[in-house]
Amino acid sequence: MSDIAARQAEADAFGRVETHGIEAIPAAERHGAPRELAFLWAGAFVNYASLFTASLLTTYYGLGVWDGLAATAAGTIAAALILGLLSNTGPRSGQPQIVFTRRIFGYHGSYLGAALTLFLAVGWFAVDCVIAAQAGAQLFGGGSRWMTFALVLLIAAISVAVAVFGHQTIKVLETYGAVIFAALTAALFLFLAPQFHWTQGPSASGPDYAGALVLGFMTCFALVASWYPFASDYSRYLPASSSTRAVTLWPVAGVALPMILLGLFGLLLPTIDAGLASSQGVLAVIRAHSPSWVAIPFFVFIVVGEIWANYLDVYTAGLVTLAMGIRLKRWQTALGCGVLGTALATYAVLISDFHVAYEDFLILTYLWAPAWAAVVLLSFFVFEGKSRPALALAAWIAGTLTSLVFVNYVNLFGNLVAKPSFFNDGLIATLHGADLSGLISVGVATAVYWTGRRMTAA
Repeated sequence: MSDIAARQAEADAFGRVETHGIEAIPAAERHGAPRELAFLWAGAFVNYASLFTASLLTTYYGLGVWDGLAATAAGTIAAALILGLLSNTGPRSGQPQIVFTRRIFGYHGSYLGAALTLFLAVGWFAVDCVIAAQAGAQLFGGGSRWMTFALVLLIAAISVAVAVFGHQTIKVLETYGAVIFAALTAALFLFLAPQFHWTQGPSASGPDYAGALVLGFMTCFALVASWYPFASDYSRYLPASSSTRAVTLWPVAGVALPMILLGLFGLLLPTIDAGLASSQGVLAVIRAHSPSWVAIPFFVFIVVGEIWANYLDVYTAGLVTLAMGIRLKRWQTALGCGVLGTALATYAVLISDFHVAYEDFLILTYLWAPAWAAVVLLSFFVFEGKSRPALALAAWIAGTLTSLVFVNYVNLFGNLVAKPSFFNDGLIATLHGADLSGLISVGVATAVYWTGRRMTAA
């Protein structure tokens, strides 16, 4: 084995604790091809979270099967293109995503993005633990909250144990886990296909229907957007010569294909038993309408699939914590962030309504991530050269603050017994519930940053 190969094997090998932290990956240790990103991101989306997210469109938003699928596909592809573009910062710099943004927002300015990314990583860890625990509870006949809580602890421990190993271990497990889960999902889909109401139309109509379409688009957009600050964490090992087009499009394929296919499954499941889906969720529909020999393996791999996704959450949380100046080894910070995620998962299981908490989490995601991504991409692809940290921060904050006017707060705080009124209730009513905050944030951040850079260059 050559010295270069030996260094690569030592730093990033399957089943070994990765030695790299937030420093740039040396050119001699770069390896792999952009197509590997498709399998890695497919592993993150070939899971129950994708199916569950799409099921919201028919269960709660009032969309039908095929218009719901159109909203799912459009929102997913639009968001995945941005994720793919962000992935290019990895091969170019060799750095994790948040560390790369130091050159855009400044060293201290990047701390804001790091803190918010830490919230995302820990939050997704909690979401994935709850989903996996609920699936595990279905194996025991539905299970109580306390059974689900016990499973949360077990699943969290397994997730952290594997996540500390790092990049190569994650990549291998994501790839094979995605293939197995996809095969089981296909088998279950074929079995349930005769029970689906394939032509079920929307229950919403008129202006409310348009609002539901936008809300469905943005819900699926937000699911993908929550991964934006993670993008180059998993592309930084690629050679610097990697094709920009390939690095952009392979993540799009990896995200969009499973999300659209699983999304169709999620949209169709509530058509079997709408009452059961709205009261207990689509997992209960699967259990009630499929035999044990196909349902049990599916539930087992829901658990496994969410653990695959948790690897990414804990890994990035560890990198972000290091970027915030907490001088621990990456695996130690991963362990600490896993503990925090477990605490949030416990809250979601024992105290909160998980369906509402999940929607809230997605909305909170795109209050800031799209504007942040817009500034990063403009800096990287359009305004290469001297940075403007103050302007970048101003554009990001302006986009985020403006978006607050367009947030559907009634939906966000839908779990409260007494529904409060908000300053923008009239606007949201005019929009028939559509939440445009993510799109507005991108537009404002882009306009502010573009105009500011042009003015300073003049």
